[in-house]
Amino acid sequence: MVDTTEAKQVCRAASTLIYPALEFGVKPCGTYTRADFEHVLSRIAFDHEFANTGGKTVQLGRSEPVDITSTARNPLAKSLLYHLRHLDADAIDAQFDGVRNRLFQVLRAQRLLPDHVDVAIDLHEWRFYGAADTDHVLITYPDRGTNRAYCFATLCIVAPSVRFTLAVLPMDANGFRAKQEAVRSLIVEARQYVPIRHVYLDRGFYQVYVVAELERLEIDYIVRARPSTGMKARLSAGAETVVDAYQMQRKRPPTAAVDVTVFAVPHRTSEDEHVWFVTNLNVENETARAYAAAFRRRWGIETSYRQIGDFLPRTSSPTFSVRLFYFLFAVALYNLWVLANVLVSTGRKSTKPPISTRIFRTFVLSTDYG
Repeated sequence: MVDTTEAKQVCRAASTLIYPALEFGVKPCGTYTRADFEHVLSRIAFDHEFANTGGKTVQLGRSEPVDITSTARNPLAKSLLYHLRHLDADAIDAQFDGVRNRLFQVLRAQRLLPDHVDVAIDLHEWRFYGAADTDHVLITYPDRGTNRAYCFATLCIVAPSVRFTLAVLPMDANGFRAKQEAVRSLIVEARQYVPIRHVYLDRGFYQVYVVAELERLEIDYIVRARPSTGMKARLSAGAETVVDAYQMQRKRPPTAAVDVTVFAVPHRTSEDEHVWFVTNLNVENETARAYAAAFRRRWGIETSYRQIGDFLPRTSSPTFSVRLFYFLFAVALYNLWVLANVLVSTGRKSTKPPISTRIFRTFVLSTDYG
């Protein structure tokens, strides 16, 4: 059991790692201050709301006159979005890199980081309903009424107790070259913070150039495969597992090939089906199921995405700097929520986070951000 006072103190302490780092380019003579923007951001992040509603909520909480029936943009929200639109993407990245650096300083000081971690790489798509030619918007599979999205590649630790998001990269394309570069960039960045043991990637990254990049990085990997005819031919009648040498190839220019080990295990719920993987690990028939079970831990990244969504403001803005700031702000809050749970769980056994995202919200919103 976690003491309420302890939980409140930990959540408030975690929030001090992010708010002092935020910069909006506010001039001393401006109508609104940085603290005003921090309050609005917190409201819209924790309430999953638009800036306009957040601005009105903050001003109503201060007993300021607000026309709640007006369809005009709330002036506080308008000022926040104006400043976010004029931020440079590199400056936004630098702010949140600083937040991550402070987070890992705390983890190292408390000796809370494992010696090695398993990580997963995946894509987070933030659906967009505007024009297809909007900067940084990609065409993707149809879902929720649109085939357009802003896309962010992320690298997350998959261990339940320390499921931090280590690196984020906005995607400007969704071809194999873009995915290859994303994998390289994310792993190089994450290695600055913690040694990586294994990396897990889903079928969206099953491409020869991506696997070749993993080989160049000299990292152990398991990638979920889309089984080819040649793979399936290795599955003899009645066989439960398959382990064999395999060569991934791209025969169309630009051609490429990489030697891997392919293995397959029975699907857990569908009879007569198998799940296929490629890897550079030393897999045997006796260990194939264990490696497949280890890969299933990558589903933790799906949980991370849902919980990052608990901190993601709503917006219809087509401006990339607004989207980037909001997404990185959500990732930072998510990481600090994980940190708060790690700190209060030290020495305790727990099957789920003792502090929910809702409780974290309550404690942080009662904090003086400055």
